[in-house]
Amino acid sequence: MRESFFASIIRLKTVLLLSLVVMTCTLSAAQATVFVYLTPDGSRLITDKKVRKPGYKLVRSYATKPYGATRRNAPYMHKPIKSQYDALIVNVALKYDLEPSFVKAVIHVESAFDPAAISHAGAMGLMQLMPATASSYQLNQDHFNPNRNVEAGVQHLKDLMERYNSNKELSLAAYNAGEGAVSKYNGIPPYPETQDYVSKVLRLYKLYKKQI
Repeated sequence: MRESFFASIIRLKTVLLLSLVVMTCTLSAAQATVFVYLTPDGSRLITDKKVRKPGYKLVRSYATKPYGATRRNAPYMHKPIKSQYDALIVNVALKYDLEPSFVKAVIHVESAFDPAAISHAGAMGLMQLMPATASSYQLNQDHFNPNRNVEAGVQHLKDLMERYNSNKELSLAAYNAGEGAVSKYNGIPPYPETQDYVSKVLRLYKLYKKQI
């Protein structure tokens, strides 16, 4: 039986409405906001919800995208780029006996050289350090300060390189997925995100070696 004209209109409206709902949900996820608060005890709270408690001071907020959204689409993934932090990267890398080209490749993939970058998980700054990792390297505040963030991040990367006997693949996997994941799988974890991360950093590392 042929569909009546009015039935067709109703069905079309239903499809359009569902499409609008999906688009709205997707847009909301893509434009999520992360809030950073200074708590009464001096620590920092990172959350995706506004906090209205006495003593909690909003330090800054960020409109974020889901992990990997920018990295998949942005052209910076395909070639080296110059950044205003190149001298800092070289100095800190050499201080900890790491190749500047390797450190720069990590920062390139982690934050695209944006010192204010923050992930949904709460990783912050140029080297995308989680609060607990940053704290273990005496970075308890000013997480977005390029000098302090790179210093702590390079120390962390150096410790990973020493733990894995200078194996860059394992060190990068641990930097991305955690040392526990590397131990669990006795190698690079079978996570698409981590495998993609390691591949991208190593590809850029080879390119940066020709420049630095």
